[in-house]
Amino acid sequence: MPWPKLGDLEQRIDAHVDAMRAGGTVALELAREAMAGGDDAQAMAGLHVVASFQEAEGTDGLGELLHALEEAASDLLHIWEEVLVLSEHPRVAERTAPLLASPRPEVRALAARILGRRHEGKAERLLPLLDDASAEVRSAAVMALARLDYRPAVTAIENLLQYVPVSEWEPLTFAALCLGSPRALRHCRQACQAGGDIPSGFPRLLAMAGEERDLPLLQKLCSHPKLAPRAIAALGILGVPSSVPFLIEQLASDALEVRLAAGTALNLLTGANLSVTARVREEGDEPDEPGREVRFPNTDATVWTDWWDGHAPRFSGSRRFRRGKPLSLGLCVEELADPHSPFEIRERAAQELRIHSGQAIGFEPDWPIRRQRAAVDRWQEWWTDHRGSRPFRR
Repeated sequence: MPWPKLGDLEQRIDAHVDAMRAGGTVALELAREAMAGGDDAQAMAGLHVVASFQEAEGTDGLGELLHALEEAASDLLHIWEEVLVLSEHPRVAERTAPLLASPRPEVRALAARILGRRHEGKAERLLPLLDDASAEVRSAAVMALARLDYRPAVTAIENLLQYVPVSEWEPLTFAALCLGSPRALRHCRQACQAGGDIPSGFPRLLAMAGEERDLPLLQKLCSHPKLAPRAIAALGILGVPSSVPFLIEQLASDALEVRLAAGTALNLLTGANLSVTARVREEGDEPDEPGREVRFPNTDATVWTDWWDGHAPRFSGSRRFRRGKPLSLGLCVEELADPHSPFEIRERAAQELRIHSGQAIGFEPDWPIRRQRAAVDRWQEWWTDHRGSRPFRR
């Protein structure tokens, strides 16, 4: 389904919430019951309805939610997070901020993620969390600071990278890249060159933030026992045409994950869109059901070799390509706007825009559709004014 069509579902949900609010006290009690028990879906629905009641209506629904959040079991906090990220209550950021000082580290981390994912709140209140004893809290804080474009924090984040364990490098490096740090890219390169324990997201970060000269390093990572599929996928993001023969070679791998990563990377770089379809049966399907149709990248090396032999001359004259076109931030904007772009494509395109444009326009692929559309409009306006700039130049 094209992602903008989800806006129709959101409108129906909004209408249901409005109808519940019209039910007054009775509806509120039913929502409270759902919030307190049942499965995750019921609890989430109840939380959405309770949050919609505002002080002007005689009920502080948001306050009720936040009070319940402080007492909620850790394994249920994700429900509160999703509700508060999506809520249109005008005071979510203001009233969530005090939870940054909660005695529970998981609640402090949740509050930081909410502010970051909403792109709201005062960034200064997040700074003390950079010294938090909890790695989860520190990571949530740096990601929120990046989303809020709080550039005074970049030196502190760079310094953190010098002594935190490898498990924390990825969020810190990504946040520093978003805030314009050249040291973060050097750190990523050095870690990848050193080998050994490399964060699983570093090949992707290097491809998004790096340059053509990073191709040999990424190709070297393709032989890493734990990172091979991620490094191969990263070659598609980097988009250097000379990597195409290497990617075609990876189609001969015994590992399905590697072959699929190579086929996906080839399609991303070339725009050939070579694919196959298959029927996939899922647990619980009836014996006579054909299963759902799934499209996979073509992983036949002969097919790709023939295609490349006929199209290679098109890929001269530019250092990097995306979907068969010279890479530019405008293509990232197109990926955001494309109604058929899946979640992970829009997420990556937004991250590349954030790293390379120096703009804090913001975009989250799990925002409500109307907010995503508004962000895409702003990015399109920005690109209209900056299309003459060099590709991937800050």
